[in-house]
This record gives sequence, structure tokens and C-alpha cells, in this order.
Amino acid sequence: MKSSRRVKLIAFLALLLSTSGIVQAQNEDLDQAVAAYNSGDYAKAVSLWEPYARQGNREAQYAMGVAFYEGKGASRDLDQAIEWFRKAADSGQTTAMFNLGVAYWEGRGVKQNFSRAVDWWERAAELGDITSQYNLGLAYYLGKGAEHDISKARDWLGRSADQQHADAKRVLGIINKNDLAVKNDQPVAPAKPKASVDTRSETAQQESSSSGKAAVPTASGKIVNTGFTAAHVRSGHLTVRAQPNLSAPATGNLKQGNPVKIIQRSGSWARLELPSPTRVWVFGKYVAGAPSGRITANRVRVRTHPTIGADSSVVLHLDKGAAVTVHAQSGDWKQISAGYLLQNWAQQSGLAVQEPATQDWLDAFNALANPGQTSRSTSVSTPTEVVVAPFKTAWVTTDNAPVVGRPDADAPVVSLLDKGITVKVIGSKNGWIMIKSPMGLDVWVYGKFVTESVGRAHINDNRVRIRSLPSAAADSDVLGLLDKGVEVEIISRKGDWSRLRVLNSVAGWIKQDQLTTPGAITPDWQKRWDAIRSEATR
Repeated sequence: MKSSRRVKLIAFLALLLSTSGIVQAQNEDLDQAVAAYNSGDYAKAVSLWEPYARQGNREAQYAMGVAFYEGKGASRDLDQAIEWFRKAADSGQTTAMFNLGVAYWEGRGVKQNFSRAVDWWERAAELGDITSQYNLGLAYYLGKGAEHDISKARDWLGRSADQQHADAKRVLGIINKNDLAVKNDQPVAPAKPKASVDTRSETAQQESSSSGKAAVPTASGKIVNTGFTAAHVRSGHLTVRAQPNLSAPATGNLKQGNPVKIIQRSGSWARLELPSPTRVWVFGKYVAGAPSGRITANRVRVRTHPTIGADSSVVLHLDKGAAVTVHAQSGDWKQISAGYLLQNWAQQSGLAVQEPATQDWLDAFNALANPGQTSRSTSVSTPTEVVVAPFKTAWVTTDNAPVVGRPDADAPVVSLLDKGITVKVIGSKNGWIMIKSPMGLDVWVYGKFVTESVGRAHINDNRVRIRSLPSAAADSDVLGLLDKGVEVEIISRKGDWSRLRVLNSVAGWIKQDQLTTPGAITPDWQKRWDAIRSEATR
């Protein structure tokens, strides 16, 4: 077995929130944001971070990236996470640089490019980031994203090992043990200069990462390992409750064999992370936006069923600004998931612990979390938390397929899609499929919220509603929200309203029989999506 098969690359998105800049600046709002995040009040944390992030504070920008990556205080959105990480990295935030390196290494949220990953890790490593030094050294050792160079590999791994990075010490031992074989494999040509690395095209198979541990934001700025315990349902059906007691409302049932993560214990109870979020119900008028929504009032009751009847229990109260994902609608009610705001507890007696977590267990968990997505792993990946695409894929099968604002044949048409267009499938209801289009959708925004300058246009306020019709009437569906600074393309105008083409912030509905069966990402689908998106953004 080659030595490289025994080496594991740390390839995870570090979610370390450094607060040193915040403390030094003695900024009360940002200190409160960190405290709110650590206490679980993610919506408050994001509301405090966001204005400072938009003003250029790199720690706040990094924190916004964390929020969008984790789906805490904001809907989980890799595109937004990458955008905020990039802004923070450009301002010198080293953990954001590390995260961008991982994104390029794994092709998550960006086009896969190992050399760009190495470039970002090199920038962070030069600034002293320990894990970037380890990844950079391993890239030189493997000759992946950089020329195979044992001297540079030893140098960077040594710097990381000097700071007590355990894996760096281990890999140095492997290199020294196999020194003769490595020397025989070393190429004669010198490594190319860094300037040429930026444009190298990489086509090797994407790495995958999976873990039992993740780093989370802390007020001290140190990485805190919140390791979960892998487990599965022992037998029969296991009831999940909103609190750790038998009188708490039941939020669901798990089948025998279902994998779960134990993230907290309290007496005989275990708090679980489930493969897919628990879905609950809120009276629709208190939710703005879809599929990414926000609660519009305080102390809004979250129920197990779309009714206030005796069979519908209150499991949670949400306050104004809380981020939710809207999955469906039933009458005046909306079915939502609320991320980590809704807790899931079960009795430990119904669980069988899996120690340690195996790749088979992780594959089973991810398969349930992302139906249709395949699990990928290689000999150089470390078991860390997997980042997977939160959507399925499909192709449009008819010409001029109408996209509407809600799953209703009478809803206004917001766009028409041609046969062969690729779409992202993010939901379904009663024969309708919720999709995102690579060229975006044509929607309406009240004109005073759009500013034009030198042939360009942008949104000039936060939380601006996107609508299906140029009016605020009941038949004009709210399709999403846009924030200040978002660039848009003006298609036309009608009265006080502007019709815009929006790429990333809006989803629509299409009849199920006008799409192929939703499935996993394939190379053909990705190539077609990228080509259409590239054309749309020119």
C-alpha cells in the first residue's frame, strides 16, 4: 500500500469565530452577537453581525459566512457562505481563507480547483494558521494542487507540528519512514511559481469530508470540539419529543435502524441531530418569504399540526427575525423547519451507540439527509462533517414550461423555461416541484427600492420583498427577499414597479410532469447548469 493511502487530509470547513478584533475594538454590538450565537439565539446574532459585515468588518463578514454555512440564524446557503468567507478572506481573516481553500478543494459552492485551494491555504499558512499549514504540507506531499515537493511538504508540516498539530506530526513520521520511496518518486522539474497556480485546471476526483467533530464559534476564539456520538434506533419506533420529558409534545417517530447523532445528554434522555430537519407548522401570516423565510412577530407559536385544535401541540415559540425554511402550505398554515431552534429529544434506551462512527454509518446518515446524493470518499480524506448539496437535480422536458409563484395552476407565471434547461429541485407539493433556475426568474420589486447608476442597478434597502406581480395585492405572491447592495438586472417597468431578473434569491414552482425525475448531481447536469449560469451572468 502506498504511503499516501495512510495519510488523511483535514478537509472540513472550520467554523471558528475569532473575536480578538471584536474585543480589541470594544464593540458592544459584536460582543453581544457572539454571546447570542453561543447561547443559541442565532437570529439575534445575525441581526447584529449583518450591518457591520456590510460595512466591511472582517470578523462580522466571517460570522455571516458561518451563519449561512450552518443554517443558524439564516437559511443554509453555500453560495452566500462562500461570498461572505471571500469578503472576510480578502480582508485578511485567516479562517475564512482556510474555508475557501476547502471549498475549492472539494468543489462545494465553487468550481473544483485544487491549485486555488492551495493558494488560499498558502495565504493563511503564511499568517500562521495551523490547519492551513498542515493541508498545504500535505498538498505538496501528495503533489495535488501543487508540484510534488518533499522539502516544502516537510517545511509546512513541520511548522504545523511545532504548534502541536497531531496529524502533522503523524504525517512527518510517515514521510521519514518512507523517505527512500518518496525520493524515487520525486519529479525532476521544479515547482511552478505561485502566479501560474491560479490558472491551472484541475480535473481529479472530488474529495469528500466527513467527521464526528466540528469547530464552532466561541467567545474565546479557540476551536471547541463539539463531537457527537453516532447512534441508531435500536428497535420499533422511537418517539422524538421537543423536550427531555414524557409530557413534552411528540414531534415525530424514528424507524428501527435510523442513524442519528447524539449531541447532548440529560439524564435518561439524548438530544439528537436528525438526518433531515423536523417539520412543524406556523400560521402563515407570521412568515415572510419562501423557501427562505423569517418570522414577522414575537412569541409566534409553532405547532405539530396545521390547526389550533386539541390534537395540535405547541412545541416552540419563535421571535421576530428568526430564520426558517418554508416547505409547504396548507390553507392559512405554512409548514416550516427551524434548524437548531427546535430541539429533538429521545430516550437513550431506544438508541444503540456506534463507537467509533464508521464510514458506513456516516454514509447512511448522509443518504437520509440528502436523498439521491451519492457518498464519495477517498484515501486522503479525514472523517469530518460532510458538506453536501441541499438539493436534487432535474431537466425541463417541455418547451415554454411555466414557472409560477405558488403551487397553483391559477398562480401568475413568473418565467418560462425551455426544454433541456437544468434546475435545482428544493421541494415538492401535490404534483408541483419547487425549483431554482440557472438563469434566475423574472420578478417584481417596488421601484423605489431599486437604484440605477451607469448602466447598473442594485437594491437600496434591506428585506425588500420580491413579488410575482407588480402590486401588493393578495394575488401577488411574495417569492423571497432581497437585501441592500444586491445587483439586479432591470427587464421592464410598470407604473411604480420594476421587473427584475434575480439569480439566487428566489424559487418558483413547476408542474412535476414537465421535469425529469429528480435525482443526484451528474457531470452532464453540472456542466449544463454552469454553462447556462455563465451565460446569464455575462
